[in-house]
Amino acid sequence: MTTQRLERVCALMQQYKVEALAINAGPDLKYLTGLDFHLSERPALLLLTAAGKAAFVFPEFEQDKASHSAIPVDLFPYPEDAKVWPAVVYHALADLNLINIPLAVSPVAMRFLEMDLLRQAVPETEFISGGDIFRDIYICKDEQEIRAVRKAIEIAQTALLNTLPLIEPGKTEKEIANQLVVNLLYAGCEPELPFSPIVAGGPNSANPHANPGDRPLQTGDILIIDWGARFDGYVSDLTRTFAIGSIPEPFKEISGIVLSANQAARARIKPGVLAGDVDAAARDTIIDGGYGKQFLHRTGHGIGQLPHEEPYISSVSTTDLQPGMLFTIEPGIYLTGIGGVRIEDNVLVTESGVDTLSDLPRNLVIL
Repeated sequence: MTTQRLERVCALMQQYKVEALAINAGPDLKYLTGLDFHLSERPALLLLTAAGKAAFVFPEFEQDKASHSAIPVDLFPYPEDAKVWPAVVYHALADLNLINIPLAVSPVAMRFLEMDLLRQAVPETEFISGGDIFRDIYICKDEQEIRAVRKAIEIAQTALLNTLPLIEPGKTEKEIANQLVVNLLYAGCEPELPFSPIVAGGPNSANPHANPGDRPLQTGDILIIDWGARFDGYVSDLTRTFAIGSIPEPFKEISGIVLSANQAARARIKPGVLAGDVDAAARDTIIDGGYGKQFLHRTGHGIGQLPHEEPYISSVSTTDLQPGMLFTIEPGIYLTGIGGVRIEDNVLVTESGVDTLSDLPRNLVIL
């Protein structure tokens, strides 16, 4: 599968007339090589030509790890002495005949550390954006990626179901979030979660990206839980809303509007439809319900190795939906100082329409 990914990346480089890519540690490196190097004070650089020849610059103590690349790559280890790093990078560039050739980089992932090292190695290096390439790489998922996301969803849903019986008045948001993390790990989530769970009760649930606090839950609170899991490097991102003991006014009505918006957006999904039209399906439902100004964010975003990536399901998006796109649908209504409701599902665009991969109940469940 990784060889097919390399061929795809090289084809995109040729399509966009890019001669070389420079990739640092993180998801881009793992996608192409299978190598799981994390960002640190020690740089790691993959240099790739449009013909598919690659060189990897890395700390010499990681020699064994680097030797397990899933694609052919020439290895250029460097010692601890940072003064010699530019020379090692120069030799890697020279090995690929890339001296003074423009290097395309990710506008999101590339750090100053690696770019400065490249400049020290070849001061005349011109950096260009590889944004179009990286967008096209990730925007549609292959079967291996889809399987991993499905498993990440399964893990996340299992963890939440194991957490719900512990939720009751008097429990704090932090206590619930901590138990959810434990249950995610027990269910098979990788140690590196895609993000810290959002557990927001009462007035805090009106903040779309709330941080769990020390406030104990009270009867009549609305409780939003936004959580996800990571499996084989790929993530899920889900949200469900609950009521503690009873459903306060006006949240019975609001939860119905948000559920209808979620359903309307998912029903609009099929190949060729604009992402902006999917957003409109959710947004118009909420506007018609009288809460348009309380829908504070876009309807969704892509998921993959990162919890937020292309495609973005927003009112201004002109992206045509294509089979293989994986993204969230997460309309919400937020009443400042009172509470909020959000329902978030993970969906896959198929040849004929949409496959909703998450299947926990979407109604406002009383705990």
